[in-house]
Amino acid sequence: MPRITFFSLSFLICLFITQNQVFGTTKTKDSVDYYLRESKNHSFSNFNKAKFYLAKAEKVAKKLNDKNVIADVIYNYGSNYYINGSYDIALQNYIKAEEIYDFENNKLGVAKCLMGKGIIQQGFGRDKEALKNFNKSIVICKKFNDKKFTTKNLLNIGVSQTNLALYKEAYISFKEALEFSLKNKFSEDSQMAMNKLANIHFKKNNLDSTLYYYQKVLTDTIKPNLWEKAYALSGLSEVFLKKGDYQKAIEYGLKGLETAKKVGAKWDISRATEILSKVYSQQNDYKNAHHYLEINKKYNDSLYAESKIKEINILQLEAKEAENEKLIAKTEITHQKLNNTRIFVGFIFFLLISLLIFIYQYSKYANQKEKLYKQIDAKNKEIESQQSMIISQNSTLEELNQTKNKLFSVISHDLKSPINSLLQVIELNKDEDLTKEEQAVIYEHLHKQVEGTSAMLNNILSWASSQIDGAKVKFEKVELNQIIEETVNSLYRDAFKKKISFIHDKKDIHFVNADIGQARIILQNILANALKYAPLNSKIEIFYSEEEQYHNVHIKDFGDGINQSKIQEIMSFDKRLSSEKGTSMEEGTGLGLLLVKQFLLNNKGKLDIKSTEGKMTEFVISFLKHHS
Repeated sequence: MPRITFFSLSFLICLFITQNQVFGTTKTKDSVDYYLRESKNHSFSNFNKAKFYLAKAEKVAKKLNDKNVIADVIYNYGSNYYINGSYDIALQNYIKAEEIYDFENNKLGVAKCLMGKGIIQQGFGRDKEALKNFNKSIVICKKFNDKKFTTKNLLNIGVSQTNLALYKEAYISFKEALEFSLKNKFSEDSQMAMNKLANIHFKKNNLDSTLYYYQKVLTDTIKPNLWEKAYALSGLSEVFLKKGDYQKAIEYGLKGLETAKKVGAKWDISRATEILSKVYSQQNDYKNAHHYLEINKKYNDSLYAESKIKEINILQLEAKEAENEKLIAKTEITHQKLNNTRIFVGFIFFLLISLLIFIYQYSKYANQKEKLYKQIDAKNKEIESQQSMIISQNSTLEELNQTKNKLFSVISHDLKSPINSLLQVIELNKDEDLTKEEQAVIYEHLHKQVEGTSAMLNNILSWASSQIDGAKVKFEKVELNQIIEETVNSLYRDAFKKKISFIHDKKDIHFVNADIGQARIILQNILANALKYAPLNSKIEIFYSEEEQYHNVHIKDFGDGINQSKIQEIMSFDKRLSSEKGTSMEEGTGLGLLLVKQFLLNNKGKLDIKSTEGKMTEFVISFLKHHS
């Protein structure tokens, strides 16, 4: 039951942030308050020292003979035993303090004890019962306008709602708790609420919102305590694991583990090691994955053993409390029934021993049964894993086979024409059927065709790489203006032949976040395409604009334009388009735009086309902005 440790955090804070209900003006009362504060200061670090100061407070409180002060001391005993993990003794103190508060008509004291009982029930998975106590407590707190305990109850209600998978209701509770804590500057409560909201968003796969809340906890102006810090760090590791950013996942996972060890939080240590094991497994680092899995198993076993022991203690305590109440009632009615009461207690004691023997035998049987189930479950998981691996391998082979067929089809089609032209020229030259003038014309045409074939092969190779290897993208800071200027220079020869000028507005420098190689291919294809369809003695304009997330490059030619049906075909295609001849009868392969669309998708970019038939065509290419 690992969530015992985790959900205890919400109660650990609420127990010791709140001041005592009774504050006196006399020196004796001030002494009680002093000892309670000193006890609180050592509650998380030195249990024996905390008990020492509570004993001092108890001694002074008994001399004062103020029932509310005595109840405050008993309540703080319960809080310290809760932190120490002695839930049965803690519950006993909460019940005792509640009885005194109720007798003294101290409603806020009763509300504190109700929340104490609820948090213990919550720790053992009895969230429906816990919610009843929290709701009773919060009604009292709101009635007396106690903002601190109202906030604590909202947090605990949200935790139980989360445990019961009532995520919508839990989200509302945590948001309300966050508003209360921020408004009243309860920094630890606000940090806890943000951690809980991050957890809800993660369960709903809202990763950006999850990141936002965890980072808010870590960057809060008030430094978070080690519990909240460990939870937020491990939470960030879990998010980056899901995003596939394994380096950050490891970085935050190790920090979360280190912080959890400092505070000795077993649940957080278990959580951090589980995440780290998954990250290393994804990176095929099975040595580290196994290492952290072993640590995780160790802490999970410890948490499970502790929870079982404490469950038995709680059952014993509840049985004893029921019996004690009956005995007290009988004693108050008459002392004459003392002998009968002793017989009854003896009988109950016999039943209790019998119950303990039964629990022991049943627990032994359940453990054996659980071990058998675990062995069966492990075998089933092993079989499922092997089946999943086979299915994955078959899928990969099928994709590779389809890619191979697609690649062979493209190459065979696009190389057929230039190779046939070469063969014809060789045959004519071999038979000496060509004059020098004819040779010059044919060789010039052949030179253009070979150049086009070379460009086509480059595109085919790039496209094939993206299909086979997935075109792995390496994002880096790229100066957009420089790449465009280099590409324009490489097209100078063809532009000179067609007497076309490039008008490049480069007064501002634009940096984007992209793979530089793929960015060059994208811009080269779009600029070459504009040059191909631009009329003789015209111009091509290149200018920039920006959006919130993107830098946009506008490439505009003044040719015949593209009709809307063709634009729709370009924007929605997932295959190579048929290429039309340029204004100087240039040939194309149709692979250029396929590469542009594929590489923009890889680089998280966008493509837009604006065209007026008979006047112009404008391609707008969008890259992610680079943020320093």
